[in-house]
Amino acid sequence: MMENALFESHFDLIPFGIYVVDAATNCIIYCNKAFHEHFGNHIGRCCHLALYERESPCPWCHLPELMTAQGRPNGQTRVFEHFNESDDRWYQMQVRAMTWPDGRVVRYAIAVDISQLKATQNQLAEAHATLALTNLELVRLSTTDMLTGLANRQHVETLLLAGLAGRAEEGTPYSLIMLDIDHFKAINDRYGHLRGDAVLRALPGMLRQGVPTGATVGRWGGEEFLVSCPGMRLAEAYVLAEKLRLAIAGIDLAEVGAITCSFGVVEARTGDDLETLLTRVDHALYAAKDLGRNRVETG
Repeated sequence: MMENALFESHFDLIPFGIYVVDAATNCIIYCNKAFHEHFGNHIGRCCHLALYERESPCPWCHLPELMTAQGRPNGQTRVFEHFNESDDRWYQMQVRAMTWPDGRVVRYAIAVDISQLKATQNQLAEAHATLALTNLELVRLSTTDMLTGLANRQHVETLLLAGLAGRAEEGTPYSLIMLDIDHFKAINDRYGHLRGDAVLRALPGMLRQGVPTGATVGRWGGEEFLVSCPGMRLAEAYVLAEKLRLAIAGIDLAEVGAITCSFGVVEARTGDDLETLLTRVDHALYAAKDLGRNRVETG
C-alpha cells in the first residue's frame, strides 16, 4: 500500500531503532532500517519472544496505558529507560499507540541507545561519591588529633566558642573540664616517648565512654585534654570530672602501671571569652596539682 510505504519511508529516515507491533497479536509488522541493522529482521514474530525471549508480554510494554477503554489509541506517550539484556545496552524508549494506514491499531517504539550517557552518569555519580568521601576525610583530618583520634586543638576552640555563644545568646549553661596526666614527663623520661604516646592513646576510649551525649573530648596539647560540656552547670561537670578521675585511676597499663590525672572544672560566667575561660580552668587544674594531684578542683 502506498500509505504504508510512506509511513515506512519516514521511519527509515530516523537514525534510531523503531519497530511497530500489532496491538491485537503482539506481532512485529514493521521495523525501520536502523532497527533492522542492529537487531535483525523480526517481522512476523511476536515482539516479546523475538526481542526479549519472553513467553508473555513484557511488563514494560505500557500498551494498556496507551489505549482507551474501547481499544483505540488515546494519544498518550510513555518515555522510560530500559536495559536490554540481549545486547547489554541501555535504551531510552518512547512508546505510543496509533492507527496504521491499513487500519490496524499498533504500538510503535523508538529506542535511543543511551548506554554511553548511562556510563557517563555512573562515572559522574562515582566521582561525586569519591569527592564526598574525600571531603569527609579532609574534615576529619582537619578536626582530629592524629595521635589520639580526639578533637584537635583547633576543633576544641570552635566548640568552646560555640558553648560561650550559646550561653551569651540563649542562656544555656556551659562548663569546661581540663585534665592533665600526672607525672607525664617522668613517664617519658623513664619509659621513652613511645610509651608516653601509648599512654596518650590509652585515654581516649575511656574518656569517650565516660562522657554523656553532647559532651566532646579533645586533646588540648601535650598531655592535656579538655571536655566541652554544653548544658552543664558547675556541680554536674564536677561530678563528671570525678567519675573520669576514678576511671582513669583504675587503668593499669603494661610496663607503665597505674596513671592518674588532675582536673580543673569551671562554668562559663557572664563576660567570659575564650581567654578568660581557659585561664580560669587552667588555674583550677594547677590548684589540683598543687594540692597533691589526682583530684578535681573548681575555679
